[in-house]
Amino acid sequence: MYFIDHLNKKIHNGAKAGDACGFIGTPSDAREFTDSEEKIEYLKKTERYISCSHCTHDGLNVFPYNLPPADGEA
Repeated sequence: MYFIDHLNKKIHNGAKAGDACGFIGTPSDAREFTDSEEKIEYLKKTERYISCSHCTHDGLNVFPYNLPPADGEA
């Protein structure tokens, strides 16, 4: 399930979203829950929504995974 924050234009993982995601101030009428992959892709492609770097790992906004190696690491 996805949690959509329409105020900040962010897509959250509904199961992992928390205080670090920064949606605490988003009013309830600007929040939406969905299971629709199509809706999520539409919002990202046409409305410029982004995935939350704190709770999602889609390969685009990823934290801390897929970071470039530190100097000296292969």
